[in-house]
Amino acid sequence: MAISKLPEQVVAEDLLETPTRPFLLEQGLHFIQLGCYAEGLDLLTLACEHLPPDQVHLAELLDKFIQGSVEYQRVQQEFQKACARFVKAHSEQQACVAAFSSRLSLLKTSFCPPDHFPCQLKVAEEMNPQNAPIQPFMADQSTSPFPQPFMKEDAALPELFITCFGRFEVKRLGAPLALCSSRNGQRIFRYLVATAEHCATSDTLQAIFWPEDEPEVAQRKLHIAICALRRSLNSGYEHEAGSGYIVCKNSVYYLNKEITMHLDVDNFLHYFQQGQRTSEGRVAFYEQACSLYTGPFLTEDIYADWSFLQREQLSQKYLAMCRVLAHHYQKMNHYEEAARWATSILKEDHCDEAAHRQLIQVFKAQGRRSEAFKQYQRCERILRDELGVQPAPETAREFRTLAAGEPQPNQA
Repeated sequence: MAISKLPEQVVAEDLLETPTRPFLLEQGLHFIQLGCYAEGLDLLTLACEHLPPDQVHLAELLDKFIQGSVEYQRVQQEFQKACARFVKAHSEQQACVAAFSSRLSLLKTSFCPPDHFPCQLKVAEEMNPQNAPIQPFMADQSTSPFPQPFMKEDAALPELFITCFGRFEVKRLGAPLALCSSRNGQRIFRYLVATAEHCATSDTLQAIFWPEDEPEVAQRKLHIAICALRRSLNSGYEHEAGSGYIVCKNSVYYLNKEITMHLDVDNFLHYFQQGQRTSEGRVAFYEQACSLYTGPFLTEDIYADWSFLQREQLSQKYLAMCRVLAHHYQKMNHYEEAARWATSILKEDHCDEAAHRQLIQVFKAQGRRSEAFKQYQRCERILRDELGVQPAPETAREFRTLAAGEPQPNQA
């Protein structure tokens, strides 16, 4: 008898080699029949992406099947949760009935003789003449007196909190939201988040993500990726056709403006601009902005041409704020804070000679001569290995005064 492989076995063994479309379709359907929907849908989506242009009709049929399977899985999960809630509620209700019956018997015995209840339990007998037990929740919901679980149509979709600095993350209702398994679908979402108007034409997306494909092939792949992305974003919520987190109008895809989406980049730029407008609260605004910068912008797309310019612009703003903060705290003789911000600069750009020099000055001011020497040596090595240059005269001067043991006045 043939033994079916588990999903992880297929991924580990069979998918290491280039899979054929029939294999993907067969295994995907097999896993869905076994109830392994996530694994099955991933394989079917992969098969759909590899269909040739002359099989567009099969791609459309397969996409409808995938959407139906996703909906079936969702409804099945809701049904199972409802059944579990009903069984729990039924048990609790039966316990309450038993406790109440026991108390009622004690009351009757204590206060009234039995013949004072000529209609004892008459109503209950009329309602249940055969004294039949309450039946469990039945699969045939058409005759059930209990309200069925449902998702309110057109219910407002929750707002999203999107992190673009460092590792890209999307949260909904405080919990991370898993995006689709399609990498192109994830890339498209990040692209829409990154663009100024959060929108892009179909042609633009095809040119960026499938530049070598024929237009009809690129269009089909775009449709598959968008469908997978929408399913993951809208999971658990029903909505009108054409609505949701991503909408399309006149071949333009854009993030739904009716739904609030909080971007850390927007907050970063807001605090940066506020700090530029005022001198009194500049330090506070800059510190708030820098606290949001947990890494380069969209590191998942570090080699993508479309993200390069925006990443560099945001990095330069971050470095500029760190320099202001480092000089501010050095001037105030708050050397620990000054060192912290100078170190932040070097984490972003380890070739920044001014930040190396500032750390040398801070360590000297604190009497940490050994660390100041090490910092100069580190600066010299990095500049030589990375840029092929020697430290600037002002940096070399810091080293000479350090070596001579001369006191160094505070420099801001």
